[in-house]
Amino acid sequence: MKTRINHFFLFAFFVLLTFSSCQDETVDINNPDDQETIQPDSQLASLISRTTSHFGAFDNILDGSSCLSVELPVTIIVSDITIVIEDEDDLELLEDLFDDLDDDADFLDFIFPITIILNDYTEIIIENEDQLENLIDDCEDDQDDSIECVDFVYPISFSVFNSEFDLVETVVVESDEALYNFLDDLEDDENALIVSLNYPVTLEDTNGDTIEVNSNAELVNAIEAAEDDCDDDDDDCDGEELDEILEECSWEVYLYTNNDLENLSGPFIFDFNENGTLHITGVLENPYETTWELTETDNGLELNIASLWYYEEQFGNWKVVECDDDELEFIHLTVDGTGLLFDQECEDDLDCSVVHISEALEEECFWELETNLIDSVVPIYVYFTPNGQVLTADNGNTETQIGVWELTQIGGNIFVLFTLQQGFNDLTGQWQVVECEDDELYLVNGDNYIELEQECDLLDDEVFDCFDDFELVACLGPNNEAEFNLSADTIGLVDCQYSFSPSFHISEADAEAGSNAIVETESYWSMSGQVYLRIEAESGNFEVFTIYLNTEECNYFECFGNYSLTVCDQDDGIADGLAQFSLNLIFDNCPNDDVVYTFHETLIDAQNDILALPSTYTNVANPQTIYSRVSLAGDPSVFEIFSHDLIVQDCNESCSEEDVDAILVECIWNITNYNGSDNLALWNFDFESTSNIVVIYTNNETIDATWTTSQITEGVVIEFSNVAGPNIQAITGSWLVVECTTGQLVLHDVNNSNNEIVLDRTCD
Repeated sequence: MKTRINHFFLFAFFVLLTFSSCQDETVDINNPDDQETIQPDSQLASLISRTTSHFGAFDNILDGSSCLSVELPVTIIVSDITIVIEDEDDLELLEDLFDDLDDDADFLDFIFPITIILNDYTEIIIENEDQLENLIDDCEDDQDDSIECVDFVYPISFSVFNSEFDLVETVVVESDEALYNFLDDLEDDENALIVSLNYPVTLEDTNGDTIEVNSNAELVNAIEAAEDDCDDDDDDCDGEELDEILEECSWEVYLYTNNDLENLSGPFIFDFNENGTLHITGVLENPYETTWELTETDNGLELNIASLWYYEEQFGNWKVVECDDDELEFIHLTVDGTGLLFDQECEDDLDCSVVHISEALEEECFWELETNLIDSVVPIYVYFTPNGQVLTADNGNTETQIGVWELTQIGGNIFVLFTLQQGFNDLTGQWQVVECEDDELYLVNGDNYIELEQECDLLDDEVFDCFDDFELVACLGPNNEAEFNLSADTIGLVDCQYSFSPSFHISEADAEAGSNAIVETESYWSMSGQVYLRIEAESGNFEVFTIYLNTEECNYFECFGNYSLTVCDQDDGIADGLAQFSLNLIFDNCPNDDVVYTFHETLIDAQNDILALPSTYTNVANPQTIYSRVSLAGDPSVFEIFSHDLIVQDCNESCSEEDVDAILVECIWNITNYNGSDNLALWNFDFESTSNIVVIYTNNETIDATWTTSQITEGVVIEFSNVAGPNIQAITGSWLVVECTTGQLVLHDVNNSNNEIVLDRTCD
């Protein structure tokens, strides 16, 4: 590596030497031989200058020019990623970054101003891109003139004589820049100083080998030999080093032909094993295995691949033409223009590259965030958008922006810069990535940490957690089949708050494939067995659940029975015992979706299903017994006969307190009419016989209220208290029983007779 020293400082140093030399004692010596002096325009001076000039090609990945370099550190932006290049080692990281970029766009922007160093160590401050482009266009690209592959081993010294050949000074030089400027100053020296190099001098090549020279002639020969070796010595690692490099990681390999490095075939993945086998995958349809061997020849390092699919017998020996730690190039020894480009793919390098982290954070996934700075009893999920936003999601999957994020690389270190608010302020700052896996990141800032774990299937998991295997039981019907309802209500689909698509399938294979879905889900006839429920999330992920279908022998007419029907005699006070009956009220509380029932005056008519009575019927006797025939809607041959007493009661007869108590505790009651409205009909009244508690309830709400009865001159009074509920609290107070039958009570408000309640009995 070339060492740089401030040009101005050295120039002042040598001027000081020149003017102070007269203070030293002059020593008379023999005139030095012309072959031992260094003339400013001599071959030796030129070779030394070319060897010590500033070689600007080392950072061509930054500026693309070998006649200049950029002074480090420098800040650049690549693909929206801010990177600080602190030293030459960071240039290799930049190459890795370009390799990781999907679009292969090796384009960067400088953060100006920057300082440019020319071949003669001149430094120029550049303010913008135009100035940089103009400088590159104007400067002379002397890459071929610079001799890169040999260096002086410092310190070295020169003897300086005046024109009288008196020794003026011995100058010690410590670096390339100092030596380059020393020789450059000789050309401008008006005192015509004579300089000779004090031998022995040691040179070192790029492999670390050294050679000692003892004269100008030997030095010229050594530098020229090193220059000749520069072109021939393209690979800078020996066979043992290359063996280790090949075996340490997988390689992404591209094949080029006709010297066309833009038209590549691949990538192939080469895995070199220590036992001499080579495993090849990648774009191949099938993995390929062969053998490999690395040998050192007079030609250089050669890689032999025993056989390969591409060139049959021709495919064998390859010569190393470029050798780096993670990039190799081979050319075929017999097929002109054919080469292989090797790019090392080590897991550690891939997982923790700044590009890999950037792409992972920008994926359409949530990250579970844990940190010692936020104490949360529920998981924290954040989402990173490509435009730099940080979002958080609550339990309802509502996203809220809490700040911004930015990714930065400084040297070999990668940082995530957070600027957050809304409860996340403590996380604002620059966090260094210290651990990195495919779906996990560990960040530190001082003694604090943030752990991020990727949850791409987070929403899917919440969707699938809504469901499980399920059992449906239905009554066995005709043909030993049962009718199953696979609707959303039946299996709880409506209870899941997340978006999904359900479908039912006869076979598990159909469910996995999402094909042949059952169409009539609400009326699916089947014997005992199972069907399969496919739940597909918005992401396209899905899970399959089993819906077990079981049948049982059922009493289809369990709700139906020998019920009586009582009505009031309404013939203007004439108690003739005749009245109109609404016969459907007998089975008003039983489901009739799957059954058909009719009423008949005689048992024989009911059994033969003839002479059915109208739904509104006037009795012919009091009491009178009629009969009902209840059959399955889909199979009339399955039926039962029930008997019913029709009773006409004189409603003017009052009930005693004991009668009212006995009637109320016998069944469930409903308010079918409150001042002409049925808006309280959903409330069920369960009067407990062992206490004064009446349980008033619906499907969603239950009220424990209090009820009591008392006897006054006008009749029986029912009092309700502690009725705390919307609308139903209107019944609180005292109510006089004005009509009383076993199936119905009519109540009037004691304090306001315009308020009326009709209580109807509901018995199962």
